[in-house]
Amino acid sequence: MSRRPLLALAFALGALGGCFLTANPPPSFRYNCKADSDCRVLTCRGDLVTIPDAEAAGLTLAENCDEVLDADKSKFYEARQTCLDGLCEYPCELSTDVCPSGKGYNLCFNGACATACGFDDERFPDPDATCSSPQQCVLFGDDIELALVEDLIGSGGGGGGGGSNSGFPGGGGGGGSTSVEDLIGTGVCGIRCDADGARACPPGQYCSGAMCLADCAHEGATPCAETAQCYAFGGFSTCIVKCDSTGENTCEKGEVCVKGLDLCLPTCLGEDATTCRDGFTCSEDLAICVPEDLPTSDTDALTTGTDTDVSDTEAPTSETETSG
Repeated sequence: MSRRPLLALAFALGALGGCFLTANPPPSFRYNCKADSDCRVLTCRGDLVTIPDAEAAGLTLAENCDEVLDADKSKFYEARQTCLDGLCEYPCELSTDVCPSGKGYNLCFNGACATACGFDDERFPDPDATCSSPQQCVLFGDDIELALVEDLIGSGGGGGGGGSNSGFPGGGGGGGSTSVEDLIGTGVCGIRCDADGARACPPGQYCSGAMCLADCAHEGATPCAETAQCYAFGGFSTCIVKCDSTGENTCEKGEVCVKGLDLCLPTCLGEDATTCRDGFTCSEDLAICVPEDLPTSDTDALTTGTDTDVSDTEAPTSETETSG
């Protein structure tokens, strides 16, 4: 099993720890829809408001609902649904950060925030009711090979092997005491990407069978969006937002436009700095984490990633030491 799909799975699943293995409440009703206007936004108060009403009221997306004053929570929303396959879903690409975990959406699966399911009578007494049609319970060990996750959760959240502390931001925390056996009997509500009529995988991902995996260099991958570039390194590739390092920083909060790359990566400097994991150090010049054993004269090598660069050279990282 190559390292590439293992790292991709860390992005796709996001949370394979105790929060996933804890029984989720039944998912919020996924409203039938014909257009996005039929769907809703989830306010910071936890209310579902129709998109037309939310737009008329001027509701704003909050970076963190926990930081919004209670009196203002009705003015902000934490997630916005999109009409996907006739159901109102919360869209995602890799990271679960955009998914409303408080509503049971702890996973990002094939472009949509997903809930857990399974045939474990104790945790999931009625899996058919857990998933809203046309979704099905896609099972680990059956539809999704356990070999894809064995190294990921076997690392115990450490920084070695194919663990979740490898790669770019958005990869979830490791599984701690989670084992492959814990996943047997569980799954995720979704639509297999190889199913008849299934929508294409999100940009930068390809269909591996049941599940979309991140690898924009794969011959079958959906192309990156025009605002992103496919960057390949260390046996793994992903779409990263493009920017202009000679102009104003247009990257998200906590990110920096890396000189030479002109791509947005989390910075290790400043107020919102990320913490470099073991084996990496903060480059004062690039403002991102780079391998400790990388000679100063070789820092230019970190800015040579291209759409076709699939070398196994260790790459700049952005992982923090905390798990998701």
